[in-house]
Amino acid sequence: MFFQLKDSTATTLDTFDKISHLVKAILHFECPEHRAQHHILYTANMKLETYREAQSFYRKFDDPSNALGRLSREAYELAKKKYHQLFTIIRGYMHLSDHNKRNHFNHHFRFSKEKIEAMFTLFEQMHHHEHLKLEAEFYERLKEDIIPLLTQFE
Repeated sequence: MFFQLKDSTATTLDTFDKISHLVKAILHFECPEHRAQHHILYTANMKLETYREAQSFYRKFDDPSNALGRLSREAYELAKKKYHQLFTIIRGYMHLSDHNKRNHFNHHFRFSKEKIEAMFTLFEQMHHHEHLKLEAEFYERLKEDIIPLLTQFE
């Protein structure tokens, strides 16, 4: 009686669960301050605003005739890229939050199922990335792979 355990039913994750888990992980990585503010979309939107402000700031100093001007151009391009990536991740998160559309998303991702499974398997084995100090690089590459899938929703 003391050691009775409830039978645990092993639920298999479908494609919707896997991609939604990956998108949430990217958002949590992008917005680590989220834990103090308790709302991921609020924190992510604040970060979007920061990227937008950086774009407008660095754009003023774009000058190809000097080194700092070229650095400002690179910073502007980086802020623009990060803004668009985070915006797409947020939109994907919002789309994937609607569990009523699970069948629609599973049908939509049927051709990308193997790719999503490979990404999810690599994500599950994060301890290898942490040992090699590849966590930030892993999330950057994961964003590059997931964003084209998420842009298909629009």
